[in-house]
Amino acid sequence: MPNRLLKTVIVLTVTGSSVIWPMLMSERADAGFGQTLVQSSEAAITNVAALSPFFRQLSAIEKHTRQRPLRIIQYGDSHTKADLFTGAVRKNLLRDFGGEMPSLVKKTAYSPRSGGYGITVYQPQGVNGARAKRLRDMSENPRFLESLAQDRPDLIVLAYGTNEVTDQDWTVTSYSQMLIGTINRLRTAAPDASFLIVGPPDRSVPSAEGWSSVRRMSALLEAQRRAALSTNAAFWSGYDAMGGAGSMNQWVSGGLARYDHVHFTAAGYTKLAGLFYRDLMNSYRAGSRFQPAHVQGIDMRVMQRNFPISKKSPN
Repeated sequence: MPNRLLKTVIVLTVTGSSVIWPMLMSERADAGFGQTLVQSSEAAITNVAALSPFFRQLSAIEKHTRQRPLRIIQYGDSHTKADLFTGAVRKNLLRDFGGEMPSLVKKTAYSPRSGGYGITVYQPQGVNGARAKRLRDMSENPRFLESLAQDRPDLIVLAYGTNEVTDQDWTVTSYSQMLIGTINRLRTAAPDASFLIVGPPDRSVPSAEGWSSVRRMSALLEAQRRAALSTNAAFWSGYDAMGGAGSMNQWVSGGLARYDHVHFTAAGYTKLAGLFYRDLMNSYRAGSRFQPAHVQGIDMRVMQRNFPISKKSPN
């Protein structure tokens, strides 16, 4: 197995032998990032089958059969605009699938590695204070759709919710319908792209008891899940990955989030991106048809390095 795979995966089960996973954690994020275990891909990403076209392109890169570099576009709010979350994911993709990164420039088309293969760009399109309805309005502009069609993205990520979760002008039904219409219009311009909705992280607001998680978060996440299922998009929840209600307070205390209880420190964005990338790669590796030939038939999970495992001898 190549060294780069050894850095990111640990074999759990192999024909004729098995590896015992010591424990499964019910919480997605604990105090020590390096000690966080992986949940099942089904639990981490809703409707993961929607990512199959994107996963096929990742597999083609590993097999050196794809000539055109990969393109990912993420639309979102300030979490996206900072390019700290997307930048960390981009670094992981470049590390594991190849490509060169001359500088961390948001709109740079990174030169692919020798041979014309590899990740080319993870492009953040974020605006401070943005809500999903901004992308809805953009998707109604024919020129915007023409530009998107020219980009030929392989994966489109929608990362909204932090700002509108405190608004009162939406319901679960109206918000999900708005997202459904947006994704359907985007798909007309990018029919070959996979779609992934990234739910917002936890957010706290001042209350009589101190900082409390926003009340409408569960409703917003439900609206996003419904939209994903209705449009054949995948869904990943930053809120659940962090640890759910109250996790923002813990991340602030741990120096991973800022005192506004909305945004993260650089270390926090890196950690959240690591949780996202781990879940994405778990889903990718779970399907044997997406595994490199030399590891097909092996059940693989992405885990943090240096976590102890035990093995049983072959029968």
